[in-house]
Amino acid sequence: MNVFEQIASKIDVFLLIMARVGGIFLIGPVFSNRVIPRQAKVFMTVVISVILFTGLQVKTPVIPAQLGPFALYLASEMVIGLVIGFVAQLVFAAVQFAGQAIDMQMGFGIVNVVDPVYGTQAPLLGSFQNALALLLFLATNSHHYMIAALYQSYDKIPIFGLSGGKEATQVLIGLFGDMLVTGLKLAIPVVGAIFVAEVALGMIARTMPQMQVFFVGMPLKIWIGFVLLIMILPVYLTVIQLLFEGNYQDMLRLLRILG
Repeated sequence: MNVFEQIASKIDVFLLIMARVGGIFLIGPVFSNRVIPRQAKVFMTVVISVILFTGLQVKTPVIPAQLGPFALYLASEMVIGLVIGFVAQLVFAAVQFAGQAIDMQMGFGIVNVVDPVYGTQAPLLGSFQNALALLLFLATNSHHYMIAALYQSYDKIPIFGLSGGKEATQVLIGLFGDMLVTGLKLAIPVVGAIFVAEVALGMIARTMPQMQVFFVGMPLKIWIGFVLLIMILPVYLTVIQLLFEGNYQDMLRLLRILG
């Protein structure tokens, strides 16, 4: 192999690494934030790719010379990055799901705001809790988990080593189901308290028909919701931090299966 072929092979390996890194920047929390300029995302993708390219002892695989097979390999490397970003995003999806459930019970179901992170309509408390989780994600350096998972992915899934199959699909479905269960667990203290308040108001309405329960019930549910949110906020932040740590283990488990 002459010098030019060696240089071309190194460039191909670098492009494959950059494809895996780029997958995280397309879907991962923080990195996929639409507030970050595209130029900055491209720059960070290149910088991280250079660090991995120089720091990892990546075995140079036999890279096909044809454009079609090489493009398929690029897509497979990007899928690995997308999987890491998707699993990391599940915690934020659970938080927003919990906020939406609380909004519905408090009567804020029709109040939506524009989420600056995703650029979509989101519930009021869901956006607040998602922003709080994002700040905690950065404050506790939990975004380093994604970088660590990316680094370790080359031990578990070498270049051209993506396999996956039925087991990986089952794990992804299980993680999605766990996300829904986690969202319900985060919302159940507030939702349960408001439900008890609604039952009590219903009993009052049956025993005292002349009382305008609707005008009393709406402010009462909002007051109960905000008081409980303030009371459980320290526990809420601790639980989310534990979810970030567990999420990292889920990434590694899925990467082992995909390898």
